[in-house]
Amino acid sequence: MSQHVFETSLHAMPLTIVMGWDRPLQGFFLMVFKDDEEEEKYLYSNLEDPNLDPVRGMADSLKYFEDKLAALGLSVPPEMLSELRKDCVLNVGNRYVNHREGRIVKHRRSKSPHA
Repeated sequence: MSQHVFETSLHAMPLTIVMGWDRPLQGFFLMVFKDDEEEEKYLYSNLEDPNLDPVRGMADSLKYFEDKLAALGLSVPPEMLSELRKDCVLNVGNRYVNHREGRIVKHRRSKSPHA
């Protein structure tokens, strides 16, 4: 699976947004959680979204999650969405990208050709 990470804040509350493409399940996922050392509280998790229960928590389009983010008052850089769409088209696995200020600042890919 690919993971794209974007750190942001909402009303001075630090948040981390993690979106990605899950190759085995053939769908996108989204998690938004508070950056709190005492406890990790999800503001949103695709696995807890009842609308996605019939499709094992995965969305076949990023639009669903873009709408979820907007409803929370959040957004991600356009480049992040573009990279996620590429992951889907290329059916990418084991890719990690940290997005900051609209730029890809960290990228790690598995060395395994089967990942």
